[in-house]
Amino acid sequence: MKFEQVCQTMNRYFVQKGIFRIALPISTPIMIVCVGLQLLNRLISLGGAMSTLAYIGALLSFVLVLSRCAFKVASLGMGAWALGYVYTFLHSLVKYHSINYSALIYTLLFGAFAYQAYKKSISINR
Repeated sequence: MKFEQVCQTMNRYFVQKGIFRIALPISTPIMIVCVGLQLLNRLISLGGAMSTLAYIGALLSFVLVLSRCAFKVASLGMGAWALGYVYTFLHSLVKYHSINYSALIYTLLFGAFAYQAYKKSISINR
């Protein structure tokens, strides 16, 4: 089964559910705001509740964006999320002279997701 078919099936499911039907058209701005809040949270602390809401909102919006098969938008969001972890990794390396392995793993994971989504968007546009 192709990944596009999985995304289309998810889209059909989300269109049938009330809250997701409302959030589906605005999933791109939600993703941009939530990822932006996460990046801002890396620079200044926004608090635990705001950080949690941004994290859950970003994950949910990634799923909604992928269900619309908007792979280029998903790659931008995941790439920005990976850049946040790059900042965390470099910050711990420079300030504390230690390697933050969780930030390194998250950087590689979300960077790989962003690369795969971008590669998928290129293959679809051909």
